[in-house]
Amino acid sequence: MNGKVLKYHRLKQRKKQDEVCKGICSVSYYSKIENDQIDVSADLLERLMDRLDIREEVKSVHNESQLKERIYKLNEKVIDRELAEAAELSGSLQEQLNFVQNPNLIVLFEVILSRLRFLQGEGASAQVLLNKNESFINDVEDPELLFHFLKMKSVYAYMNQEFHKSLEHLKEADALLDTSNFPHKDVVDLYYMLGLTSYRVEDINSSMHHLDEAVKVYDANYEYHRSGDCRLLLGLCFKVLGKYSKAEKQFELAMKLAKNIGDKKLESKVLQAKGETFGAMNRSMEAIHHFQMSYRLRQGTDRLITIVAILEQFAKMRLFSEMKSWIEHGFEILDEHKSKAGSFLVRQYEYHLKYYEHVAGDADTEEFEKVLKDEIIPFFEENPRHEFIYKYGKYLAALYEKKQHYSKSVQYYKKAVGALERLKHN
Repeated sequence: MNGKVLKYHRLKQRKKQDEVCKGICSVSYYSKIENDQIDVSADLLERLMDRLDIREEVKSVHNESQLKERIYKLNEKVIDRELAEAAELSGSLQEQLNFVQNPNLIVLFEVILSRLRFLQGEGASAQVLLNKNESFINDVEDPELLFHFLKMKSVYAYMNQEFHKSLEHLKEADALLDTSNFPHKDVVDLYYMLGLTSYRVEDINSSMHHLDEAVKVYDANYEYHRSGDCRLLLGLCFKVLGKYSKAEKQFELAMKLAKNIGDKKLESKVLQAKGETFGAMNRSMEAIHHFQMSYRLRQGTDRLITIVAILEQFAKMRLFSEMKSWIEHGFEILDEHKSKAGSFLVRQYEYHLKYYEHVAGDADTEEFEKVLKDEIIPFFEENPRHEFIYKYGKYLAALYEKKQHYSKSVQYYKKAVGALERLKHN
């Protein structure tokens, strides 16, 4: 076990074996120590630990099986999004792990902690934890560590709107299920994540398959919040397939669960989804009604989601005067949350609002052309979101065509068509 401690700290410090053992023992002898193939004297172990600046307390041994159970408990709290309890437990575990010598336990804890940090809105801190432990995880070839690590990498990619990359990580994690026995809660969580991410890349059949598997378990175990999430997503899948009555049934089940457990956030999402479904059916006023109810349950920048959805329906009906107060309110929300201005999820709404401001007739066309060309389209190319490259590229091409700037118009029509092709390919 001492060898694993040495190896963990050496890899963490990015040192080679000869850097650690120079002047103490041979590289071949040190390699055997790291692999716990030989018993090492207390004096030699002391010198090697000093070389790696390992604190004395690390050498003490706690009940590792009991500690691992507590780490599993933290994982369950994180999966269930019981963030306050998870934060308290993680603090307690962090103190205990200062005195543990099993590096696999330390890494398992830190990988699970990274997901908690993501959910707490501390993305940069979470990414540091993932980067710190990646080389160790790849080196030790422990299926359990790799499984959790891949799930966390998926969460990070998903948060950055990299849905295809997120799905790749999840598929790698799914392939590990045959190699070891994983906690049932983790497996069901993986199915939910596969369902969600498959939906994002518009692989509807795969999404529905995994969500069906997950919802059976959630219903059987009375996990109403997770069941509601699944049913919401299943409804959205049916919406994409044009099966609106089946979508409505899933939304009603999700809403019933949300009301039973008093989950206002889930209620707001269901109302948003119902609004999107009515919008897809060209029943714009009913869509707006549901978006407005969703808006009332939301707070802060989350309200921008419903505002942009409302503007889309008013624009479809050419009710431009109705759009203006919503546009103004959207800009007010952005102004109140300037600290989040660098976030993609917030920044995109600034550009969506500028677009609808122009559609409503409140923005100078020439100035808006420049904003589209120099800011909006490059922003969505950099991030990238092909649906918005298509939408705004096509719109700019039409503006240029109207002015008889045909070469520019062709340039942006080509850009829009390219984005549409990538959407279909993906």
